Amino acid sequence: MKEKDELKLSRLLSDMQGEAEASFPWGKAKIQIRYLNYSAGGRGCPDSLLIVRLSMPVLGQNVSVEAPILVEAEKAGTNAAIEDLNKFCDRSIQGILEGGDSSFIEVPMLVATRYPLRKERKESRVLKVSFNVREVKL
Repeated sequence: MKEKDELKLSRLLSDMQGEAEASFPWGKAKIQIRYLNYSAGGRGCPDSLLIVRLSMPVLGQNVSVEAPILVEAEKAGTNAAIEDLNKFCDRSIQGILEGGDSSFIEVPMLVATRYPLRKERKESRVLKVSFNVREVKL
């Protein structure tokens, strides 16, 4: 894709960063959007990520779920973008994603028990994920 198209894409996605709250009868939910540009310096695969984090109270605990929206500027179309998707997934499994520890996906798990000891820890698993790949106009 032409450099000016990549700059346009970067500007559009960067403008989406921010956070907002919504109030519900059960509490407040907060959404945060963070932009990561991987295209700078030729790192790519994909070119950009929008990291979406939703935080909300569940069973008296504040939990967050985080997921990336992958954006690939690819003039060659979907097949070439799928190659970059495969590279991204491989780097995730290897734990070498820049800016994302080993993943940009964080799923909460609450253990409801009668006598909680307030234990908390991080666990990592390989999880099958469906990607809805769609071509859009820049």
